[in-house]
Order: sequence, then structure tokens, then C-alpha cells
Amino acid sequence: MRKIVAFFLGLGLVAAAFAGLALAVVLGVISASVMLVLQMTGRLQPAMVRTARAEDRTRGASAPRDYRVWNDGRGTIIDM
Repeated sequence: MRKIVAFFLGLGLVAAAFAGLALAVVLGVISASVMLVLQMTGRLQPAMVRTARAEDRTRGASAPRDYRVWNDGRGTIIDM
């Protein structure tokens, strides 16, 4: 009796594993197709990124920062 129960429990675990893999494949295909449709229709646009902070553009690139960094031999110190 225990062997029969163990056999059916093993089959159930195998079936659950295959169902999980099938669900992962289906969700992957659906998400990839949604991303492709959004990319093709132009609705998926990357966010604009600024390359420099506003105060860096006004002060210039060689202006000193608001903080200092140095190493005193025991560790790096950042003074803000």
C-alpha cells in the first residue's frame, strides 16, 4: 500500500514540476510578445537621462565639489 501511495505522490510531483515549467514558458512568451508589441508601436520609450547635474553646468567642470575625500591611514574619510 505504501508503495502505491509513494508512486502516485511521485507522479504528482512530476506533474507539478511540468506544470510549473509550462507556466514559466507561457509567461515568458506572453511577456516577450507584449514587450515586442510595445516596442513596435512606439509606446515603450526609454527615460531621458541627464548627463550632468544643473549646478555642474553652471559652475563648470573644474569647480570644487561640496565634499572632500581623503585617507588618514585608518580608513577613507568623506567630509560633506
